[in-house]
Amino acid sequence: MKGPGATLAYLGSILRGGERRYLGHNPAGAAMIVALLLTLSGTAFTGWLMAEPDRVAMLPAVPQIVAPAWAGDDGDEYGEGREAEGPLRAVHETLANLMLLLVAAHVGGVVVASIRHRENLARAMITGDKRAPEPGDIA
Repeated sequence: MKGPGATLAYLGSILRGGERRYLGHNPAGAAMIVALLLTLSGTAFTGWLMAEPDRVAMLPAVPQIVAPAWAGDDGDEYGEGREAEGPLRAVHETLANLMLLLVAAHVGGVVVASIRHRENLARAMITGDKRAPEPGDIA
């Protein structure tokens, strides 16, 4: 990955209709992979923490930004109580929703790139085969 500048420049070239074809991941695709991996890791980690409340105690002390309000929450019929609520759950849900948004954006980007470069990128992801390089393509 070349960095945010290359990614922004590539996104700008898409808007202008003049993006170059990459044989591997283009800068936007590379940034998307990093974003998907980080979001998936965060979602899995927060879910793991929520599954067993004692796991949170293993984390180093984190300053409390928002005090949780547990008024009248004694759990529900499924045995879930306070542990599944509060800031940790909010972070988990936010990451899960962000993941859905990123997946939709990724699929949209694949469709746009497939149409613009006249090649089936979804098939290329499965087979590993892409059209041979042409002049102006970036390896």
